[in-house]
Amino acid sequence: MGRDVHRRDFLRMTGGTLAGASVLGALDGTALARETGAGLWQEYLASPDTHPRIPNVSYAGYRRGERPLPRPPVRVNVRAFGAKGDGETDDTAAMNRAIEALARHGGTVFLPPGRYRLTGVIWMHHSGVVLRGAGRGRTTLFFDESLTTAYRPPGRNEWSFSGGMVWFIPRQLRQGLEDRGFMGNEGWLDDRELAEVTSTVRRGARRIPVTDPSAFSPGDHVLLLADNPPDSSLLAHLAGDVPGTRTYPWNTAAQRLRPELTSWPLAENFSRYRFPVQVAAVERNAIVLAQPTRIDLLPGWKPRFRALGPAVRDAGIEALTIEMRQITQPAHHADPGFNGPHFQAALNCWAREVDVWHSDNGFGLTSAKGVTLSDVTVGGRARHHSFVCRVQSHDMLVDRFRIPAATTPLGSGAAYHGINTEGFTSGNVWSDGVMDGTFDSHRALPFDSVRTAIRVANTGNTGGHGEAGPRWGARFCHWNIEVTNGRSHGIRLEEHAPFSAMVGVRGTSGPTDHAKDFTGPLHSVVESLDGDVHPANLYRAQLRDRLHRRATAEQAAEE
Repeated sequence: MGRDVHRRDFLRMTGGTLAGASVLGALDGTALARETGAGLWQEYLASPDTHPRIPNVSYAGYRRGERPLPRPPVRVNVRAFGAKGDGETDDTAAMNRAIEALARHGGTVFLPPGRYRLTGVIWMHHSGVVLRGAGRGRTTLFFDESLTTAYRPPGRNEWSFSGGMVWFIPRQLRQGLEDRGFMGNEGWLDDRELAEVTSTVRRGARRIPVTDPSAFSPGDHVLLLADNPPDSSLLAHLAGDVPGTRTYPWNTAAQRLRPELTSWPLAENFSRYRFPVQVAAVERNAIVLAQPTRIDLLPGWKPRFRALGPAVRDAGIEALTIEMRQITQPAHHADPGFNGPHFQAALNCWAREVDVWHSDNGFGLTSAKGVTLSDVTVGGRARHHSFVCRVQSHDMLVDRFRIPAATTPLGSGAAYHGINTEGFTSGNVWSDGVMDGTFDSHRALPFDSVRTAIRVANTGNTGGHGEAGPRWGARFCHWNIEVTNGRSHGIRLEEHAPFSAMVGVRGTSGPTDHAKDFTGPLHSVVESLDGDVHPANLYRAQLRDRLHRRATAEQAAEE
């Protein structure tokens, strides 16, 4: 699709003005003409919260990228609780005792250099608690048992995509999952009803009219809900409301997103859209959110706010290596659960300078929000997923990551995916990476996602059940991607993901080989493939732009 076509769409949707030229004014005009993405970047700067193809993912990561990752002070040393770190003693109980000692006040559990043999789960139930080693390669957590043998046998293959040997999860959610046999709601818990949204709100808004603003206070994290009605209009909206959404067979191809049509035990997770968000201000008849909405809020979807229930907040793991006992990679969906850190109902948490070796699955997120995974590696034997992002996880940032090629071949009947997103997830970013695998989607309409500044040997495969709906929703942006083996699978999405942009994807010859979910125009674009890219990292440029705008506005207000 040509440049003139997609620019005309943008002008129609934004009222016909293009701004932001001054931001790029310092660049030489001739150089801009040669660089791919410059025109789209200018369009984004004109309207960052409502651009039809490029999502504003500048809010991704810990506290929306507005604060650096913290370094809470060391409160306890795990050796004081009996841990030996000698590679032979079972240090599981000692480590969990040290964590529990910080349950009330938070702080850091320090793990001095050593090899800590573990035969059970390290439970991170408490907010404000950090596990900190002495550095990668100096402090090693060696897991000698899997979730299946150390915790419980899986009831429905759940360790193939959830759960971790270091598991950030509120105790109340864990108890509920255990009571239900890990069926039903896996993620965000809500509390009391706060207020209903009183009129239509369009994507990109921050001011939300509500029935009772007195129920809110600035700084609160609340849960924004919107129901998925029988006409599947919310699902169509997540797919950009392109013409093909009117003929897509939602009742058969997306049964798993409609609890009334399926017996799938996890359908409850998709009966409504769930988006945790912080309140910035309270007005007479409205609240102001700390970030713009990612979807429209229409009366037919009954948009409303509820109090956010228990969540693990401001907790992390850093400066260590995680190593699993090596086994042969099992068949697909038979993972015993040698899984790395998993963040579930986790808010503003992080993993920093952590390597995971020989896992079934590397890092996982289930209903997480504002989690940063920074300077991380997933390597060693063949695995199922390196990164899992599922069940309404939002604004996650994986930055400076590495996934080297597996040291063992893919097992018989096994599957490898790569960096995964699925299930109403949005605002998520993979930035500055070198990887083996693919840009996986497991269906259920992930949307508003960016992969940028990544070099990839495209060896993995996408997944997902045929009744879980479309693989891609609206506004997938792949920006400055180098493919080293010529394969387009999961990466060139211009004929598959609605209102999306493939910018500066180098080393491929055509679109992905997937079957198309939607007929008719998708309004997606490919821009100047195999060229240089400006900006080189879309996420970082977006964050710089937003923080600059905010600082300028604050300065003007002070004057």
